[in-house]
Amino acid sequence: MKLISITIIICITLFGLFGSFALFTKHGNRKANKLLGFFFLLWAFDFLDGLLLLEGFYLEYPNFALWNESFVFLYGPLLYFYTLRIARKKTSFKWRFLLHLIPFIISLTTVMIFFHTLPKGDKIEVLRSIIELKQPSEIYFFTSVIYLHFFSYIWLSKKHIRKTVKNLNNFYSHHNLAWLNILLNSFLVILTISVFTNVLQFNQSKLYFEIGLPMLTIVMALFVASVLLNALNRPFISLNDPSTVKYSGLRLDPKETEVILKKIINALKQEKLYLNPELNLKDLSEAIDSNSRKVSQVINDTLDKSFFDLINSYRIEAAKERFKKNKDSKLTVLEVMYDVGFNSKSSFNTQFKNRTGLTPSEYMKLN
Repeated sequence: MKLISITIIICITLFGLFGSFALFTKHGNRKANKLLGFFFLLWAFDFLDGLLLLEGFYLEYPNFALWNESFVFLYGPLLYFYTLRIARKKTSFKWRFLLHLIPFIISLTTVMIFFHTLPKGDKIEVLRSIIELKQPSEIYFFTSVIYLHFFSYIWLSKKHIRKTVKNLNNFYSHHNLAWLNILLNSFLVILTISVFTNVLQFNQSKLYFEIGLPMLTIVMALFVASVLLNALNRPFISLNDPSTVKYSGLRLDPKETEVILKKIINALKQEKLYLNPELNLKDLSEAIDSNSRKVSQVINDTLDKSFFDLINSYRIEAAKERFKKNKDSKLTVLEVMYDVGFNSKSSFNTQFKNRTGLTPSEYMKLN
């Protein structure tokens, strides 16, 4: 069996397993998981379609060919709806969501008209030309639309994540949407490689195409394996977000603002509330006996920071002090991370480097 067929089988297996896992798991955000499950199962069917084409199955049974070509127009919407479900706990169905299915319906109708109405012999010739990389010029336009469609939905998803993170920073001292951003970035890498292999295909560079396609499938296989491990170690994100609307527009008396500000600083410096890894805006407001709206307004306008930045700035300063005063040769970065209120290594590393220019490990060695 060819290397291409072997790598495709690996991808089909991984996509199928992960899609089934996401579809039937009872952990995390179940509705979001189902969307991601359908996404990977469609991807598995897409690779199965390619395998059947390469192995000549469709040359014997052409009526079964090209039915799932239109599935590619479901990838973007599924990924986007998954992002909405993850980043916003309550997302009710709206009829306008069906507008996202229009490209899929148009594509399916086009394939039915221009392929499935052909005589069997003509269908076989079309399929043979695809296998031999001798496709008509019209396929350039169709493929470009596919990539533009998927890239657009990834852009929309990343835009929504940025907006959500900005809002969440006003309520929480930590959140785990970074995982979702990594997922989308991984798709961007895969799409870029896919564009490259398709360019080789259009140029009829069969040798390079046969090298590029296994590379793409291997990258996809590794990607799905890493996603699967993330899902097993940390089941899908489920935010308990009471609201993602920034508190603003309040008119606070200067004296009241000063009093609230002093209470905030005292709670963080003296009482060290930031050491609580689950600290949120509501907790801080209750601790200083104030209104969440007012506390948020003071943090945003007076300190010119989000709640997230404020709390993590105290945590990073505490971590720096621990590293500087450390006399225990067995002290680890993870110990410090948990001691100062972080519960995510990636978040700790990112925040520490953003504020010091060094990773926690580098800083500890330096001191």
